[in-house]
Amino acid sequence: MEITIGNIIVYSAIFVTLYIITLWLFLFWENKNNIHKTKLKKNYPSVGIIVPCFNEEKTIAKTIKSLINLDYPKDKLKIVIVDDGSTDNTYQEAKKLLKYKQIKLFHKKNGGKWTALNYGLTKTNTEFIGCLDADSFVASDALKIIMSYFTNKKIMAVTPALKIYQPKNIIQRVQKIEYILSIIQRKTLSWLNSLTVTPGPFSIYRKEVFEKIGLFVSGHNAEDNEMAFRLQSKNYRIDNASNACVYTMAPASLRVLQKQRERWYQGFVKNSWDYRYIFFNKKYKDLGLFILPIILLALLTFILMMFYILFIFGEAMIKRFVTWQAIDFNFNQLTFDLDWFFINTSPITFIGFFLLIFTITIFLFGKQISTTNNNKIKNIKKYKIIFKDIKDFIFYIFLYGPLFFIWWLGTIRTLIFKKKVNWQYEKKFSKN
Repeated sequence: MEITIGNIIVYSAIFVTLYIITLWLFLFWENKNNIHKTKLKKNYPSVGIIVPCFNEEKTIAKTIKSLINLDYPKDKLKIVIVDDGSTDNTYQEAKKLLKYKQIKLFHKKNGGKWTALNYGLTKTNTEFIGCLDADSFVASDALKIIMSYFTNKKIMAVTPALKIYQPKNIIQRVQKIEYILSIIQRKTLSWLNSLTVTPGPFSIYRKEVFEKIGLFVSGHNAEDNEMAFRLQSKNYRIDNASNACVYTMAPASLRVLQKQRERWYQGFVKNSWDYRYIFFNKKYKDLGLFILPIILLALLTFILMMFYILFIFGEAMIKRFVTWQAIDFNFNQLTFDLDWFFINTSPITFIGFFLLIFTITIFLFGKQISTTNNNKIKNIKKYKIIFKDIKDFIFYIFLYGPLFFIWWLGTIRTLIFKKKVNWQYEKKFSKN
Protein backbone atom coordinates (compact mmCIF):
# COMPACT_ATOMS: atom_id res chain seq x y z
CA MET A 1 0.00 0.00 0.00
CA GLU A 2 1.33 3.42 -0.95
CA ILE A 3 1.98 5.66 2.06
CA THR A 4 0.28 9.02 1.57
CA ILE A 5 -0.82 11.83 3.87
CA GLY A 6 -4.41 10.75 3.28
CA ASN A 7 -3.69 7.16 4.37
CA ILE A 8 -1.88 8.41 7.47
CA ILE A 9 -4.88 10.57 8.44
CA VAL A 10 -7.44 7.82 7.76
CA TYR A 11 -5.62 5.07 9.63
CA SER A 12 -4.72 7.39 12.50
CA ALA A 13 -8.44 8.16 12.88
CA ILE A 14 -9.24 4.42 12.78
CA PHE A 15 -6.59 3.68 15.41
CA VAL A 16 -7.86 6.38 17.80
CA THR A 17 -11.47 5.24 17.34
CA LEU A 18 -10.69 1.57 17.94
CA TYR A 19 -8.56 2.50 20.96
CA ILE A 20 -11.49 4.38 22.53
CA ILE A 21 -13.92 1.55 21.74
CA THR A 22 -11.60 -1.04 23.27
CA LEU A 23 -11.21 1.13 26.38
CA TRP A 24 -14.98 1.42 26.77
CA LEU A 25 -15.51 -2.33 26.35
CA PHE A 26 -12.87 -3.27 28.91
CA LEU A 27 -14.10 -0.70 31.44
CA PHE A 28 -17.73 -1.79 31.18
CA TRP A 29 -16.79 -5.43 31.45
CA GLU A 30 -14.67 -4.70 34.51
CA ASN A 31 -17.37 -2.56 36.18
CA LYS A 32 -20.52 -4.34 34.96
CA ASN A 33 -21.63 -4.96 38.56
CA ASN A 34 -20.84 -1.45 39.72
CA ILE A 35 -22.83 0.76 37.37
CA HIS A 36 -25.50 1.92 39.83
CA LYS A 37 -25.54 2.64 43.55
CA THR A 38 -28.42 1.81 45.89
CA LYS A 39 -30.58 4.84 46.67
CA LEU A 40 -29.99 6.56 50.00
CA LYS A 41 -32.62 5.33 52.50
CA LYS A 42 -31.56 6.94 55.78
CA ASN A 43 -29.21 9.49 57.34
CA TYR A 44 -30.10 12.15 54.80
CA PRO A 45 -27.60 15.03 54.85
CA SER A 46 -28.71 18.62 54.28
CA VAL A 47 -28.47 19.82 50.67
CA GLY A 48 -28.70 23.34 49.28
CA ILE A 49 -29.53 23.79 45.59
CA ILE A 50 -28.54 27.10 44.01
CA VAL A 51 -30.54 28.14 40.94
CA PRO A 52 -28.83 31.00 39.08
CA CYS A 53 -31.11 32.59 36.52
CA PHE A 54 -30.95 35.28 33.88
CA ASN A 55 -34.07 35.97 31.77
CA GLU A 56 -35.70 32.61 32.45
CA GLU A 57 -39.29 33.75 33.07
CA LYS A 58 -40.72 30.92 30.96
CA THR A 59 -38.97 28.04 32.72
CA ILE A 60 -38.11 29.17 36.27
CA ALA A 61 -41.41 27.97 37.80
CA LYS A 62 -41.12 24.49 36.27
CA THR A 63 -37.47 24.23 37.32
CA ILE A 64 -38.23 25.09 40.94
CA LYS A 65 -41.29 22.82 41.10
CA SER A 66 -39.16 19.91 39.93
CA LEU A 67 -36.93 20.60 42.96
CA ILE A 68 -39.93 20.90 45.29
CA ASN A 69 -41.12 17.50 44.03
CA LEU A 70 -37.84 15.76 44.80
CA ASP A 71 -38.22 12.60 46.85
CA TYR A 72 -36.07 13.97 49.65
CA PRO A 73 -36.89 15.10 53.23
CA LYS A 74 -38.22 18.66 52.98
CA ASP A 75 -36.41 19.78 56.13
CA LYS A 76 -33.09 18.69 54.60
CA LEU A 77 -33.53 20.50 51.27
CA LYS A 78 -32.94 24.22 50.78
CA ILE A 79 -33.44 26.05 47.47
CA VAL A 80 -31.69 29.36 46.79
CA ILE A 81 -32.80 31.28 43.69
CA VAL A 82 -30.38 33.98 42.55
CA ASP A 83 -31.73 36.35 39.90
CA ASP A 84 -28.63 37.64 38.13
CA GLY A 85 -29.99 40.97 36.97
CA SER A 86 -32.72 39.65 34.67
CA THR A 87 -34.36 42.20 32.36
CA ASP A 88 -37.62 40.25 31.98
CA ASN A 89 -40.14 38.98 34.57
CA THR A 90 -37.94 36.22 36.02
CA TYR A 91 -37.84 37.81 39.48
CA GLN A 92 -41.61 38.34 39.55
CA GLU A 93 -42.23 34.72 38.49
CA ALA A 94 -39.80 33.48 41.16
CA LYS A 95 -41.53 35.55 43.88
CA LYS A 96 -44.69 33.51 43.31
CA LEU A 97 -42.79 30.44 44.54
CA LEU A 98 -41.93 31.88 47.96
CA LYS A 99 -44.98 30.11 49.38
CA TYR A 100 -42.69 27.08 49.71
CA LYS A 101 -40.70 27.32 52.95
CA GLN A 102 -37.54 25.77 51.48
CA ILE A 103 -37.08 28.63 49.03
CA LYS A 104 -35.00 31.79 49.41
CA LEU A 105 -34.96 34.39 46.63
CA PHE A 106 -32.27 36.99 45.97
CA HIS A 107 -31.67 39.59 43.29
CA LYS A 108 -28.26 40.93 42.30
CA LYS A 109 -26.66 43.02 39.61
CA ASN A 110 -25.80 41.04 36.48
CA GLY A 111 -22.30 39.61 36.70
CA GLY A 112 -22.46 36.20 35.05
CA LYS A 113 -23.50 32.74 36.18
CA TRP A 114 -20.40 32.14 38.28
CA THR A 115 -21.05 35.27 40.37
CA ALA A 116 -24.64 34.15 40.96
CA LEU A 117 -23.41 30.74 42.15
CA ASN A 118 -20.93 32.37 44.52
CA TYR A 119 -23.63 34.70 45.85
CA GLY A 120 -25.83 31.68 46.51
CA LEU A 121 -22.98 29.95 48.34
CA THR A 122 -22.88 32.81 50.86
CA LYS A 123 -26.57 32.21 51.58
CA THR A 124 -26.37 28.49 52.33
CA ASN A 125 -25.03 26.56 55.30
CA THR A 126 -25.88 23.00 54.25
CA GLU A 127 -23.48 20.04 54.19
CA PHE A 128 -23.76 19.68 50.42
CA ILE A 129 -24.21 22.25 47.67
CA GLY A 130 -25.78 21.66 44.28
CA CYS A 131 -26.57 23.84 41.30
CA LEU A 132 -29.34 23.68 38.74
CA ASP A 133 -29.67 25.79 35.60
CA ALA A 134 -33.01 27.58 35.42
CA ASP A 135 -33.91 25.83 32.15
CA SER A 136 -33.47 22.30 33.52
CA PHE A 137 -35.73 19.89 35.42
CA VAL A 138 -34.79 17.00 37.72
CA ALA A 139 -36.36 13.55 38.07
CA SER A 140 -37.89 13.04 41.50
CA ASP A 141 -35.41 10.34 42.54
CA ALA A 142 -32.29 12.11 41.23
CA LEU A 143 -31.09 13.60 44.53
CA LYS A 144 -31.42 10.36 46.50
CA ILE A 145 -29.42 8.54 43.85
CA ILE A 146 -26.68 11.17 43.75
CA MET A 147 -26.37 11.42 47.54
CA SER A 148 -25.80 7.65 47.79
CA TYR A 149 -22.42 8.16 46.10
CA PHE A 150 -21.23 10.42 48.91
CA THR A 151 -21.13 7.50 51.34
CA ASN A 152 -17.63 7.21 49.89
CA LYS A 153 -15.72 9.93 51.79
CA LYS A 154 -13.22 10.35 48.94
CA ILE A 155 -15.86 11.60 46.50
CA MET A 156 -16.11 15.39 46.43
CA ALA A 157 -18.56 15.91 43.57
CA VAL A 158 -21.14 13.84 41.67
CA THR A 159 -22.59 14.61 38.23
CA PRO A 160 -25.98 13.43 36.87
CA ALA A 161 -27.18 11.94 33.58
CA LEU A 162 -28.20 14.77 31.26
CA LYS A 163 -31.00 14.33 28.76
CA ILE A 164 -32.74 16.66 26.32
CA TYR A 165 -36.18 17.83 27.43
CA GLN A 166 -38.92 17.13 24.86
CA PRO A 167 -36.91 17.42 21.62
CA LYS A 168 -39.10 18.68 18.80
CA ASN A 169 -37.15 19.55 15.66
CA ILE A 170 -34.25 17.79 13.92
CA ILE A 171 -31.60 19.93 15.64
CA GLN A 172 -32.88 18.99 19.09
CA ARG A 173 -33.23 15.32 18.14
CA VAL A 174 -29.59 15.16 17.08
CA GLN A 175 -28.68 16.61 20.48
CA LYS A 176 -30.90 14.01 22.16
CA ILE A 177 -28.81 11.18 20.70
CA GLU A 178 -25.58 13.03 21.53
CA TYR A 179 -26.59 13.46 25.18
CA ILE A 180 -27.54 9.79 25.61
CA LEU A 181 -24.19 8.71 24.15
CA SER A 182 -22.53 11.16 26.55
CA ILE A 183 -24.11 9.30 29.48
CA ILE A 184 -21.92 6.30 28.64
CA GLN A 185 -18.89 8.51 28.07
CA ARG A 186 -19.18 10.23 31.45
CA LYS A 187 -19.78 6.99 33.30
CA THR A 188 -16.66 5.52 31.68
CA LEU A 189 -14.57 8.57 32.54
CA SER A 190 -15.79 8.48 36.14
CA TRP A 191 -14.31 5.00 36.59
CA LEU A 192 -10.96 6.46 35.52
CA ASN A 193 -11.46 9.54 37.72
CA SER A 194 -11.11 11.61 34.56
CA LEU A 195 -14.26 13.74 34.34
CA THR A 196 -13.45 17.23 33.10
CA VAL A 197 -16.82 18.91 33.61
CA THR A 198 -19.31 19.18 36.48
CA PRO A 199 -22.38 20.35 34.51
CA GLY A 200 -24.53 23.21 35.69
CA PRO A 201 -27.65 21.05 35.67
CA PHE A 202 -27.58 19.38 39.11
CA SER A 203 -23.95 18.61 39.91
CA ILE A 204 -23.62 18.21 43.70
CA TYR A 205 -20.53 19.09 45.79
CA ARG A 206 -19.42 18.66 49.36
CA LYS A 207 -19.55 22.13 50.98
CA GLU A 208 -15.96 21.67 52.20
CA VAL A 209 -14.77 21.66 48.58
CA PHE A 210 -15.32 25.42 48.31
CA GLU A 211 -13.55 26.01 51.60
CA LYS A 212 -10.51 24.06 50.37
CA ILE A 213 -10.14 25.15 46.74
CA GLY A 214 -12.12 28.37 46.56
CA LEU A 215 -15.33 29.53 44.91
CA PHE A 216 -16.41 29.46 41.28
CA VAL A 217 -14.55 31.58 38.75
CA SER A 218 -15.48 32.61 35.21
CA GLY A 219 -13.38 29.84 33.69
CA HIS A 220 -13.55 31.51 30.27
CA ASN A 221 -17.38 31.32 30.39
CA ALA A 222 -17.18 27.61 31.25
CA GLU A 223 -17.12 27.62 35.04
CA ASP A 224 -18.31 24.00 35.25
CA ASN A 225 -15.34 22.87 33.16
CA GLU A 226 -12.88 24.99 35.19
CA MET A 227 -14.23 23.69 38.50
CA ALA A 228 -13.79 20.08 37.36
CA PHE A 229 -10.21 20.81 36.25
CA ARG A 230 -9.52 22.47 39.61
CA LEU A 231 -10.89 19.46 41.50
CA GLN A 232 -8.78 17.13 39.38
CA SER A 233 -5.69 19.30 39.92
CA LYS A 234 -6.07 18.65 43.68
CA ASN A 235 -6.65 14.92 43.05
CA TYR A 236 -10.21 15.13 44.37
CA ARG A 237 -12.56 12.47 43.07
CA ILE A 238 -15.57 13.25 40.84
CA ASP A 239 -18.12 10.48 40.27
CA ASN A 240 -21.12 10.11 37.98
CA ALA A 241 -24.63 8.86 38.74
CA SER A 242 -25.80 7.57 35.36
CA ASN A 243 -29.39 6.98 36.50
CA ALA A 244 -29.91 10.35 38.21
CA CYS A 245 -31.72 12.01 35.33
CA VAL A 246 -31.84 15.73 34.65
CA TYR A 247 -33.64 17.15 31.63
CA THR A 248 -32.38 20.34 30.00
CA MET A 249 -33.72 22.60 27.26
CA ALA A 250 -31.76 22.30 24.01
CA PRO A 251 -31.09 25.02 21.43
CA ALA A 252 -33.70 24.76 18.70
CA SER A 253 -31.79 26.56 15.95
CA LEU A 254 -28.40 26.07 14.34
CA ARG A 255 -27.43 29.63 15.17
CA VAL A 256 -28.01 29.30 18.92
CA LEU A 257 -26.46 25.82 18.96
CA GLN A 258 -23.34 27.18 17.23
CA LYS A 259 -23.00 29.91 19.86
CA GLN A 260 -23.43 27.41 22.68
CA ARG A 261 -20.83 25.01 21.34
CA GLU A 262 -18.33 27.77 20.58
CA ARG A 263 -18.62 28.84 24.23
CA TRP A 264 -18.21 25.27 25.49
CA TYR A 265 -15.27 24.41 23.27
CA GLN A 266 -13.51 27.75 23.65
CA GLY A 267 -13.81 27.33 27.42
CA PHE A 268 -12.44 23.77 27.24
CA VAL A 269 -9.43 24.82 25.16
CA LYS A 270 -8.58 27.77 27.41
CA ASN A 271 -9.11 25.83 30.63
CA SER A 272 -6.99 23.00 29.26
CA TRP A 273 -4.22 25.53 28.65
CA ASP A 274 -4.61 26.94 32.18
CA TYR A 275 -4.26 23.42 33.60
CA ARG A 276 -1.75 22.20 31.02
CA TYR A 277 0.51 20.87 33.79
CA ILE A 278 -1.96 17.98 34.20
CA PHE A 279 -1.17 16.70 30.70
CA PHE A 280 1.37 13.85 30.55
CA ASN A 281 1.84 14.13 34.32
CA LYS A 282 1.93 10.77 36.11
CA LYS A 283 0.71 12.48 39.29
CA TYR A 284 -2.73 12.64 37.65
CA LYS A 285 -2.67 9.02 36.50
CA ASP A 286 -5.26 8.11 33.84
CA LEU A 287 -6.44 11.70 33.33
CA GLY A 288 -3.00 13.14 32.67
CA LEU A 289 -1.32 10.20 30.97
CA PHE A 290 -4.13 8.83 28.78
CA ILE A 291 -7.52 10.59 28.74
CA LEU A 292 -6.57 14.22 28.04
CA PRO A 293 -3.92 13.28 25.44
CA ILE A 294 -6.33 10.89 23.67
CA ILE A 295 -9.06 13.57 23.66
CA LEU A 296 -6.72 16.04 21.96
CA LEU A 297 -5.49 13.38 19.53
CA ALA A 298 -9.08 12.40 18.69
CA LEU A 299 -10.02 16.04 18.02
CA LEU A 300 -6.96 16.58 15.85
CA THR A 301 -7.50 13.43 13.77
CA PHE A 302 -11.22 14.19 13.38
CA ILE A 303 -10.59 17.73 12.10
CA LEU A 304 -7.85 16.52 9.73
CA MET A 305 -10.13 13.70 8.56
CA MET A 306 -12.95 16.14 7.76
CA PHE A 307 -10.57 18.40 5.82
CA TYR A 308 -9.30 15.35 3.93
CA ILE A 309 -12.86 14.26 3.08
CA LEU A 310 -13.67 17.75 1.82
CA PHE A 311 -10.49 17.73 -0.28
CA ILE A 312 -11.26 14.32 -1.81
CA PHE A 313 -14.88 15.30 -2.45
CA GLY A 314 -13.89 18.60 -4.02
CA GLU A 315 -11.23 16.96 -6.20
CA ALA A 316 -13.70 14.30 -7.38
CA MET A 317 -16.34 16.92 -8.19
CA ILE A 318 -13.85 18.98 -10.22
CA LYS A 319 -12.79 15.88 -12.20
CA ARG A 320 -16.41 14.93 -12.76
CA PHE A 321 -17.27 18.43 -13.90
CA VAL A 322 -14.36 18.47 -16.37
CA THR A 323 -15.47 15.08 -17.73
CA TRP A 324 -19.06 16.27 -18.10
CA GLN A 325 -17.87 19.33 -19.99
CA ALA A 326 -15.79 17.18 -22.35
CA ILE A 327 -18.70 14.88 -23.26
CA ASP A 328 -21.30 17.66 -23.40
CA PHE A 329 -23.20 16.16 -20.44
CA ASN A 330 -26.86 16.79 -19.69
CA PHE A 331 -28.88 15.53 -16.73
CA ASN A 332 -31.02 13.22 -18.87
CA GLN A 333 -27.99 10.92 -19.03
CA LEU A 334 -28.06 10.27 -15.27
CA THR A 335 -28.96 6.70 -14.17
CA PHE A 336 -29.12 5.25 -10.67
CA ASP A 337 -28.93 1.49 -11.24
CA LEU A 338 -27.33 -0.29 -8.26
CA ASP A 339 -24.69 -2.87 -9.12
CA TRP A 340 -23.54 -4.84 -6.05
CA PHE A 341 -20.32 -5.73 -7.87
CA PHE A 342 -19.09 -2.17 -7.41
CA ILE A 343 -19.80 -1.96 -3.66
CA ASN A 344 -16.60 -0.94 -1.83
CA THR A 345 -15.33 -3.92 0.18
CA SER A 346 -12.18 -2.32 1.57
CA PRO A 347 -11.33 -2.81 5.29
CA ILE A 348 -12.38 0.79 5.96
CA THR A 349 -15.92 -0.01 4.80
CA PHE A 350 -16.21 -2.92 7.23
CA ILE A 351 -14.70 -0.85 10.05
CA GLY A 352 -17.23 1.89 9.33
CA PHE A 353 -20.07 -0.63 9.50
CA PHE A 354 -18.68 -1.98 12.78
CA LEU A 355 -18.52 1.55 14.23
CA LEU A 356 -22.14 2.13 13.26
CA ILE A 357 -23.27 -1.06 15.05
CA PHE A 358 -21.13 -0.17 18.07
CA THR A 359 -22.59 3.36 18.26
CA ILE A 360 -26.14 1.97 18.14
CA THR A 361 -25.26 -0.48 20.91
CA ILE A 362 -23.78 2.30 23.05
CA PHE A 363 -26.92 4.38 22.51
CA LEU A 364 -29.22 1.54 23.60
CA PHE A 365 -27.02 0.83 26.61
CA GLY A 366 -27.00 4.52 27.50
CA LYS A 367 -30.80 4.51 27.55
CA GLN A 368 -30.81 1.39 29.70
CA ILE A 369 -28.41 2.54 32.42
CA SER A 370 -30.11 5.95 32.68
CA THR A 371 -33.56 4.47 33.30
CA THR A 372 -34.93 3.94 36.80
CA ASN A 373 -38.30 2.90 38.16
CA ASN A 374 -39.32 6.57 38.29
CA ASN A 375 -38.81 7.21 34.58
CA LYS A 376 -39.63 3.89 32.93
CA ILE A 377 -41.99 4.00 29.96
CA LYS A 378 -45.23 2.06 29.85
CA ASN A 379 -45.27 -0.85 27.40
CA ILE A 380 -47.93 0.83 25.22
CA LYS A 381 -45.59 3.72 24.38
CA LYS A 382 -42.39 1.71 23.95
CA TYR A 383 -42.85 0.95 20.25
CA LYS A 384 -43.58 4.59 19.42
CA ILE A 385 -40.45 5.67 21.30
CA ILE A 386 -38.31 3.02 19.58
CA PHE A 387 -39.56 4.25 16.19
CA LYS A 388 -38.71 7.84 17.15
CA ASP A 389 -35.26 6.73 18.32
CA ILE A 390 -34.58 5.10 14.93
CA LYS A 391 -35.51 8.31 13.10
CA ASP A 392 -33.45 10.42 15.50
CA PHE A 393 -30.48 8.11 15.09
CA ILE A 394 -30.63 8.46 11.29
CA PHE A 395 -30.54 12.26 11.70
CA TYR A 396 -27.59 11.89 14.09
CA ILE A 397 -25.55 9.66 11.74
CA PHE A 398 -25.81 12.08 8.82
CA LEU A 399 -25.72 15.41 10.64
CA TYR A 400 -23.59 15.14 13.77
CA GLY A 401 -20.17 14.74 12.10
CA PRO A 402 -20.56 17.82 9.85
CA LEU A 403 -22.08 19.83 12.73
CA PHE A 404 -19.25 18.87 15.09
CA PHE A 405 -16.73 19.95 12.44
CA ILE A 406 -18.50 23.30 11.96
CA TRP A 407 -18.63 23.88 15.73
CA TRP A 408 -14.89 23.39 15.99
CA LEU A 409 -14.19 25.57 12.95
CA GLY A 410 -16.19 28.30 14.66
CA THR A 411 -14.28 27.74 17.88
CA ILE A 412 -10.93 27.96 16.11
CA ARG A 413 -12.10 31.21 14.51
CA THR A 414 -13.08 32.71 17.88
CA LEU A 415 -9.75 31.67 19.37
CA ILE A 416 -7.70 33.12 16.52
CA PHE A 417 -9.57 36.43 16.46
CA LYS A 418 -10.00 36.49 20.27
CA LYS A 419 -13.77 36.77 20.11
CA LYS A 420 -15.73 36.21 23.31
CA VAL A 421 -18.84 34.05 23.38
CA ASN A 422 -20.98 34.15 26.52
CA TRP A 423 -24.43 33.43 27.92
CA GLN A 424 -25.81 36.84 26.94
CA TYR A 425 -25.01 36.18 23.26
CA GLU A 426 -26.86 32.87 23.41
CA LYS A 427 -29.88 34.54 25.01
CA LYS A 428 -29.81 37.29 22.39
CA PHE A 429 -29.70 34.90 19.44
CA SER A 430 -32.30 32.54 20.96
CA LYS A 431 -34.83 35.40 20.97
CA ASN A 432 -34.13 36.51 17.39
